[in-house]
Amino acid sequence: MEEIKPYDQILKLLENKACLKQQIFRTTSAVFERFKNQLEVLGDKMRLDFKDKDSSVEIRYSEKGDFEALLKFSGDVLVISMHSNIFSFPPEHAVNQLKYVQEDPARKYCGIIHIHNFLADSLKYNRTSDMGYLLGRIFINKDEHFFVDGQSQLGFLFNSFGKGKIKESQVVEILELAIIYCMDFDLLTPPFDTVRQITLEEKQFMGANSGYPTGKRMGYKFRTELEGTSILSDQKK
Repeated sequence: MEEIKPYDQILKLLENKACLKQQIFRTTSAVFERFKNQLEVLGDKMRLDFKDKDSSVEIRYSEKGDFEALLKFSGDVLVISMHSNIFSFPPEHAVNQLKYVQEDPARKYCGIIHIHNFLADSLKYNRTSDMGYLLGRIFINKDEHFFVDGQSQLGFLFNSFGKGKIKESQVVEILELAIIYCMDFDLLTPPFDTVRQITLEEKQFMGANSGYPTGKRMGYKFRTELEGTSILSDQKK
C-alpha cells in the first residue's frame, strides 16, 4: 500500500476539514441573519403593542457589527451573538452517540449562536465587572440541523438533533422563550456579609460606574435550572 505523503495529507485535510468548516460558517451566518431579523421584528412588535400601556418603557433593537445584535426591553438586554469559529464535541458527549452523527461524522461539526442576558444599566454605565448570563447555545451543522443547549424550556424543547432544518417559527419561539426567561430571572439582593466591606478601589469604581458591580444573582452561585447537560434525543418530536 502506497504511503500517503505529508503534503498530500495536508491537501486532503484542507479538502475535508477546511471546506466543511467554511460551509458550516456560511450556513450558521445565514441562520444568524434570520435570528437578527426576527429579533428586530419582535422588538418592533413589542414596542407598538406596549406604547399605549407605558411609553416610558424603552424597547429598542440594535446591532454591533456582523456578529452581535441586542434587544433592550426596560431593564434587560437580550444579546444574540454568533461565534466566528466552528466546533466539535468531546468524545463522551451525547452528540457522538447519535445514529445521525455516527452515519456521517461530519455532522458533529457545528457553528454556535449564543443568547445572553445583561442588565441594561451594565451596558449604559459600562460596569465592566457586572455579570451577564448565558441563556442558551444554538448548535447548527452543515445541513442546517440544530439543537439548543440552554436554560429552562430552551434546554429540552429543541434537542432532537438531525430531525430537520431550523424553521422560522422555531427561531421566533427560541427568542420569545429567552425574553420570558430574562424577565422571570430577577435581580436579587446579595447577602449582607458579602457587601458589608469594600476597598477604596471598589468605592472609586462605584462612583464612576453608578453603584456596586451587579448581576442578577450576585452573591449566589448560579446554576442551570436543569442539572447536567441537555439530553439529546434520537426520537422525533
